[in-house]
Amino acid sequence: MPISEIHKRGLRDLLVSEQNTPVLIQLAKGTTKNVCNPKDPEEALRLLSTYIPDIYILLSKRAITKELLFTYLHSRQPEANTDFTKADLITKVIQYWEEDQESKRWLCRGQSAVVSTYKLNEEDYPIHAIAKKFGEWFFERFNSNSLSLVDLWTDAALHLTIMANDGINESECTTAAEVLSTLTSTKEQFGFHFNPNLTHAGIQGRMDSYGQVVVLCCGTLHTCDSCVGVFECAFGLLRDPYAHNNWKPKKVKCMLKSELKPPELHSLCLSETLQAALELPVPSDELG
Repeated sequence: MPISEIHKRGLRDLLVSEQNTPVLIQLAKGTTKNVCNPKDPEEALRLLSTYIPDIYILLSKRAITKELLFTYLHSRQPEANTDFTKADLITKVIQYWEEDQESKRWLCRGQSAVVSTYKLNEEDYPIHAIAKKFGEWFFERFNSNSLSLVDLWTDAALHLTIMANDGINESECTTAAEVLSTLTSTKEQFGFHFNPNLTHAGIQGRMDSYGQVVVLCCGTLHTCDSCVGVFECAFGLLRDPYAHNNWKPKKVKCMLKSELKPPELHSLCLSETLQAALELPVPSDELG
């Protein structure tokens, strides 16, 4: 059975760190008998999940030591018992990943229920209203091929990551023309329609240390007849005094990921790339 998305996220949490990434790279090299020499952790993870389709076999590899597993489990569950064999630790780590994913799902459901029942005050903050309005405007124009250069700052920058079965492709742009061209050509190449989750669970605003409004948004990717993946975006917005003081994107970070069984509705609390940004401040007052 192929390694599930839950277990892939768990492996990323376990092995993509300053201390454990060398173990990950070495494990990927050994698994491919040094045919492949990955330099990037994500490439190494992809190789492992391709060549070792069983999560128990993967975690049983000699390079993943009992000490590594225990240190990880103890950092996530400090109350965990210390008297474990390596086999016990493997089972406990996998169990933690699955329970953690389930608790996140329940958190998303709980947040939705609380919002609908009590109408949380935070949802009404002006920064979230700006985020939702921007999301509606941007994706409507983007999907209808109406986005233009005047909608972006001239020195707009883009970091685009495309994660597919055949690998990961990253690109960066530093002018509005390049940003618009890259986004448009990517959408046309794959035939994508972007379906943003415009509920509070799927789009929110934050404020970064530079005074930019950061719009965090996620949603699903569709082709003509099916849902084929998810996307996660962060937009850094600044007001343009020469364009009626409207908010315009200055920085865009976007991740597109193909999935065999994508969720019906992607949520911020389940995002892979936006967790750090979600920790940014949420101002409650009007924005100048």
